[in-house]
Amino acid sequence: MANRTREKLIDVARHLFARKGIENTTMVDIANASEKGRRTVYTYFKSKSAIYDAVIESESERMVERLRKVYSLDLPPVEKLRQFVVIRFEILKMISDTATPSEPLRSLFSTNSKRYEKITQLALEKEKIMLNSILRQCMDNPDIDRRQLARLKVVMPLLQQGVDISFMRNNYRDLGVDEASFSNVVADFILNGLRKHSAINSSI
Repeated sequence: MANRTREKLIDVARHLFARKGIENTTMVDIANASEKGRRTVYTYFKSKSAIYDAVIESESERMVERLRKVYSLDLPPVEKLRQFVVIRFEILKMISDTATPSEPLRSLFSTNSKRYEKITQLALEKEKIMLNSILRQCMDNPDIDRRQLARLKVVMPLLQQGVDISFMRNNYRDLGVDEASFSNVVADFILNGLRKHSAINSSI
């Protein structure tokens, strides 16, 4: 019961932050929208900042949960890797699509970049465990270059951070990137780079 109440408060706060903005949302607003008294809200969260942290952390866990579902699929390792990459680069778009309108939610993530980076760093550690496991499974594929797999461990976190920043800045169009298709383009690029190409690898 207590956990359901807490989750409801987080969900209500999330939608209020997205619709009204963080600065314009009060603890009273959250209490009224959740049909709970102010005392109940303060029992779970001592301040609006605490609720904001919980909202961001909740979104981060939702990001990881989507990847866990891909990780648990019974697929050949290379196909699982492809789906893992696609979902990871679609995650922020999927999060923004769950609120109406999505643009205020984008500002929700960008208002405190340091706090957001701290939460996403926690999610990244969980992602890395799953990704590294999939990469180890891919090592048995004779068409995959093991050196490229090792390089991907370094490159993926950098790619993820770049996508996160573009999401917060909402500058996909300025960069000439098609937001609707780029996740599949990136996945294809990565998978092609992992395959053995003797002419390319000999020059590296």
